[in-house]
Amino acid sequence: AQASAHFHLRALLRDSRSGMAALAVLGLVLVVQALGMALASIRVPIATSMPRRLQLPGFQKENAFLKPSAPITENGSAANVPLDVQNFLYHGKIQVGTPGQSISVLFLTSFNYFWVPNVDAGLTGNHSVFDASQSSTHVPLPGRVVLSVGSLGVVTGGLCRDDVSIGSLTLANYTFAEVDNTGLLQRYENAAWDGILGLGVARSNGAVGVPTPMEALVQGGLLDKPIFAFHLGRCSLEDGCLGGELVLGGVEAEHYSGDFTFMNLVRDDSWAIQLDAVTVGGRPLRKGAAPVGVAVVDSGVPLLLGPEEDVTRLARMVGASATVNGLYAVRCDKELPSLVFSAGGRDFSFNAEDLRVLRLGDLCILGVQSLGFQSDAWVLGLAFMRKYYVQFDWGARRIGVAEGKQA
Repeated sequence: AQASAHFHLRALLRDSRSGMAALAVLGLVLVVQALGMALASIRVPIATSMPRRLQLPGFQKENAFLKPSAPITENGSAANVPLDVQNFLYHGKIQVGTPGQSISVLFLTSFNYFWVPNVDAGLTGNHSVFDASQSSTHVPLPGRVVLSVGSLGVVTGGLCRDDVSIGSLTLANYTFAEVDNTGLLQRYENAAWDGILGLGVARSNGAVGVPTPMEALVQGGLLDKPIFAFHLGRCSLEDGCLGGELVLGGVEAEHYSGDFTFMNLVRDDSWAIQLDAVTVGGRPLRKGAAPVGVAVVDSGVPLLLGPEEDVTRLARMVGASATVNGLYAVRCDKELPSLVFSAGGRDFSFNAEDLRVLRLGDLCILGVQSLGFQSDAWVLGLAFMRKYYVQFDWGARRIGVAEGKQA
């Protein structure tokens, strides 16, 4: 399965001087009615699938599944939602309709909408689709929508209202898109996921102009705190990646150590923070006093993505050779200097073990890749989120990062 939210960033990062431009995405009005449920933190187990940007012929790892641990949160209230891992993109199952129909979705921090395929999409194979005729709470709405999935293409369909359950929480009369045409969506037919549930930072008074999924959860009073956090399982060169967990409404104390370092967002339309410096082996990546810019933390990007000039210089500093698709390789036994991102008064370091993500004989692919377009921004993807436990504070417009703990 090959798909990635990386290409969605092309719209966000296309202007290196003005920063990230607002992405023109068709918003969906999300109407949420709480059903008298107690405030909670929701744990969603996640899985992964191969992204397009990290594209190497013949690479396929065995699926792995990390069983959810007992729900222990700092606020004492939790519900489990399994998230599978299949290679690099993490996806988890939700329930749509009454009775609930199981749909696997990508939980993407760079998107602000929610869509699932329906029976009219004509999908076969591994995909699960939503059958509105089997739901007693389904209400069709007039009109058609076209939703961007970045450079992978677009999907089209209609709007509807129905119940959507994430773990033990139910959004009643939730408005979303049921897609009946995925023909323009590249690399979707064999993908391990069915739809997309966006966890973007936008609000109704932001660039999109209507409530987003996270805003709907908060407005419905379903979350103890207006935050969410990811725990991603360990990856190894030999065995691939384990599954993980998404927590909505809290954080999991068992998955991090020490204190969070909080950094305010510098953009209204993305999870972007100020990046103070990037160093390799203690040496600045950029010459002189050149500003570094911003870093976007993104759950749909497998690696660490940077401006082409920066990544080329980094590869030269560590002695890596260019391969394909903006990727670089080194001998697996080569010693590598540490790569450090500085932000919020703290250093976030990646050693040699962190940087080697894929073995091809005696060569190892580095987990750093060129964006492939002009930008001064870095993207801290799943490679960052596996090593560090990240909470996305939607309410306070900030990101908190702590040392991650692996089982």
